[in-house]
Amino acid sequence: MPFQVHPGNLEDIPLCTAIQWQALASNPFWQVHFPNGGTQDLQNCMTYHTEYEFNNLDMYVFKAVNTSRPNDILGYAKWTVEEGNLISGADVGKTTTGEQTTTMQYETATDSPSFCPPPVADEDSNDSVFKAWLPEVMDIRRTYLTGTRTIMLDDLCVLPDHQRQGLGTLLLKKLVDFADNRSLPCYLESTPVAFDMYLHQGFRKVDEVEIDLANWTKGYGMYKTVMMYRDVSGALDRQRNETM
Repeated sequence: MPFQVHPGNLEDIPLCTAIQWQALASNPFWQVHFPNGGTQDLQNCMTYHTEYEFNNLDMYVFKAVNTSRPNDILGYAKWTVEEGNLISGADVGKTTTGEQTTTMQYETATDSPSFCPPPVADEDSNDSVFKAWLPEVMDIRRTYLTGTRTIMLDDLCVLPDHQRQGLGTLLLKKLVDFADNRSLPCYLESTPVAFDMYLHQGFRKVDEVEIDLANWTKGYGMYKTVMMYRDVSGALDRQRNETM
């Protein structure tokens, strides 16, 4: 089945949010963080956040579609060009989804009176697991997102029925093409499942964070987030991997 990747627009964001919830439904961290799944209130709130970012930050969305049915979005990637001014952990602000601001440009944008996300019930978001995970993650982000303009891959999600068909790689290639054309490094945070895909596009592992989800929900165990970085020379690594 042929696929293509196109720039996304504001009207695509609600569907991208729905795809994100379907793609991450089996992710243990999301299951513990959002114990009631993707409630409508949560989806509305996350859609609002992404729409606001799309309008106010240097953010890009690309969508993967079936060539014969171009209105059907099967996956998407979202990234932001960070300006190298990551805020300190003490300045990180809480939002209604339990997510927190991570960059100076995001903090400035969300400080606007026009930023007013819809509310989310407390029982739908287990903020404590996110707060335990975030400080070490922020320390690593400061290492790689401070001092130079860097692309941060925020999301790369594909519908479960269309995973392992090359859509993730197509979306990732769009990101690295974007980066290479601008001579910008890239940073992302991955589960181990996608590790090899990122390696083949010139990323390298730079750190990892583990958290024991059993501290919040019985039956869960250690959860690992892998931090990966692709400097400007990653284009050469990518070319070597594609010829192998």
